Amino acid sequence: MLKVLMAHEVEFVVVGAVAANLFGSSRFTYDLDIVYNRADSNLVRLATALENLNPYLRGAPNGLPFKLDLQTLKNGLNFTLTMDLGPLDLFAEIAGAHS
Repeated sequence: MLKVLMAHEVEFVVVGAVAANLFGSSRFTYDLDIVYNRADSNLVRLATALENLNPYLRGAPNGLPFKLDLQTLKNGLNFTLTMDLGPLDLFAEIAGAHS
């Protein structure tokens, strides 16, 4: 997933257990957590990067209409997704973080 995001020049920061692993934590995780830039241009890149990975809301009923696009990303902040490459959690912001 990181390769896909980077190939599409998505602006994001890895957080959560994957970030902790990079600093030596042995905590195991099944998902990738990122904080993403909310600029429209980045939201378009993010939606484009994920469109072929079949993103779907984790825990949503099967068949529920869902399209991850610019408008969806603008209307929401945090998304927990199931995709072909595995689970991805998108966070618009994390409390306590400073820019």
